[in-house]
Amino acid sequence: MTRRLRLRIFALGALGLAALLAWGFAGLPDFGTSSSPYSELIGRIGLDVRHATNLAAGTTTLDFRGIDTLGEEFILFAAALGVLALQRISRGERPVAADPEEREPTAGSPSVATVASALAAPFMVLALYVVLHGHLTPGGGFQGGVVLATSWLLVYLAGARLSRGDGPKPVIAAEVGEASGAFGFALVGFGGLVFASAYLENFLPLGVAGNLLSGGTYPLLNLAVGIEVAGAVLLILGELLDQRLLEGEEQT
Repeated sequence: MTRRLRLRIFALGALGLAALLAWGFAGLPDFGTSSSPYSELIGRIGLDVRHATNLAAGTTTLDFRGIDTLGEEFILFAAALGVLALQRISRGERPVAADPEEREPTAGSPSVATVASALAAPFMVLALYVVLHGHLTPGGGFQGGVVLATSWLLVYLAGARLSRGDGPKPVIAAEVGEASGAFGFALVGFGGLVFASAYLENFLPLGVAGNLLSGGTYPLLNLAVGIEVAGAVLLILGELLDQRLLEGEEQT
């Protein structure tokens, strides 16, 4: 396929997408108005039904449109696997493993290592807070998962060895975390099917609204999302870093 033909195909697709977006935007309500019974329903019954104070990331994301969130989980899962497959195919037989024995990229920068080491633990605590309080305050599994991945990236930037002895390899641990998070979300959903007759239906005590242990299955779902997102982000970053290390060795 020539470059000109690819550009023509892209132009046709872009024009179709632009027309679709223009049609969709033309049907939106004016600013400052609301004509959605869906949002009014959530605002009216969300707190009473699930005892969660964060209606956006709790009641909406994990309940009223929980099936959509499950789909987003597996879209991210598939995207991370796609990055791994493409990067490892492009790497071919070149002598850089997907999971190097040691990584110490900032060993010659004490200032970067000191700052990254000091921030790693606070970022991890912040990630756990954002994930576990997702049904109470702004946050949730998606946001907290990115912060959790950032905490491990800071460990890497600090020049720490990410693989020691016979322990679990970083890439393998990230792969297990991503798969476990996606499977955990689906498993909680099946729990609702078994114990409450509907997929993703709550089957745990709701607790007191405003308390950490409230919202029924919301904390479990947010935790599963956080683990899956952190694993996916780390896998993608790991592969990109491996590619950068390979390019550096080829240049030298």
